[in-house]
Amino acid sequence: MKKVSLIAINSSWSQSNLALYYLREMIRDLPLQVQMQVFSTREPVLQIVEAIHHQKADILCFSAYIWNRSYLQAILKILRKLLPEAVFVVGGPESAVFADIEGCHVIKGAGEAAFYALAASGFQHLDSASSSLHLAEIPFPYRPDDKAELEDHLVYYECYRGCPYGCIYCLSASDRRCESRFNMVSQQDRISLHTELDALLALKPRTLKFIDRSFNINKELAHYIWNYAIQDESETDFHFEIYPDLITTEDLQLLEKAKPGKIRFEIGIQTINAEVAAASGRKSNWEQSRRILNKLRDFGNIRVHADLLAGLPGETKASVLASLDALCLCEPAAVQLGMLKILPDTPMREVARERGYIWMEDPPYQVLATDKMSFAELCDLDDIAHLLSLYWNKEEFKPEWHELLQNHPASAILTNLKAIYQELGMPLHSISKEKRQKVMGILRERDS
Repeated sequence: MKKVSLIAINSSWSQSNLALYYLREMIRDLPLQVQMQVFSTREPVLQIVEAIHHQKADILCFSAYIWNRSYLQAILKILRKLLPEAVFVVGGPESAVFADIEGCHVIKGAGEAAFYALAASGFQHLDSASSSLHLAEIPFPYRPDDKAELEDHLVYYECYRGCPYGCIYCLSASDRRCESRFNMVSQQDRISLHTELDALLALKPRTLKFIDRSFNINKELAHYIWNYAIQDESETDFHFEIYPDLITTEDLQLLEKAKPGKIRFEIGIQTINAEVAAASGRKSNWEQSRRILNKLRDFGNIRVHADLLAGLPGETKASVLASLDALCLCEPAAVQLGMLKILPDTPMREVARERGYIWMEDPPYQVLATDKMSFAELCDLDDIAHLLSLYWNKEEFKPEWHELLQNHPASAILTNLKAIYQELGMPLHSISKEKRQKVMGILRERDS
């Protein structure tokens, strides 16, 4: 019986890899000995290689992502020498770069059906033309004994594949699927959904994260799961990525009932500049989003993580800072200012070429300069992003921020923080809480 290792290289110990759990269940009934091996990119390469080599598996399967591709390339380079007879299988968004490795099967796109066919052939033949399975046809990925690995971790789950929005920087921009795992009209599907949610909570995850790109597209499904979360008495919190423009008064009336901290929202604002949003394929309304953010802030029970992006088509540094100032006035729990990534297989690649962008050719594909912003300007914005993480997102200085924002825009406050760091010769990372308090004290003293 062939031995198959499904190997996850996560970005941290608290992550998990949904794709490999799907693949395990796809081949559950085949005559194979299947095991899971879980590592993180924080572990030394040779330590991971030693653990994988020790298992002496016949087939080694990996998922390649932005955060682990370079790491995975180093691991496979060594393993190919140590295990020359082994078969390698790589899937995931970054799998294409592994196509030149001898004896390596590369699966692109949704891989459940292709992986099953490959396994059924004894891992001899990969049919790249095999049709993908609908999400509703894919088995539930987790087992009760996964609790040993997943308890207190971030556990992923999905109800929907595809996205109706065409944001040009997103991998979903070219994904035309509209696949729902459940038909909420069907009573049997509602029972199945409830059963799966119960099974997920039995794993006792720290966070149950729904990876649907815009979770609240299907209002009936969203209400069912939000109601489930509101009634749940466990320690698990529920994380959803939502589209703020779709939130209605009815949604707010339901969400207001949630226990504090039980529900987390990730809300992609990206920009408040309507022209930039349109050029990016986003049909968003900042005034509507602002109203929703303020409502959720006033409720005080939903933790909101709001995102902005620097480097979108047509956006200047001043425009990015205007978005930051407006968003911070809504006082979400976390504000992330991310640097745009020019991902392969997204429409943004062609736009970036046409506009003369400069970006990193390898992961994380970060933008280095645009036709509207220099490298120096983007570096300054990146410094501000680090300061946001240190002084806003840790939620240590909420009263101080609220007070400062009454008289100053957030960008000015952050610029002053950066000046203090430069005066003190301090780096923008690995700063102790004591030092953060000292810097905030200096800032407030100068403001008084």
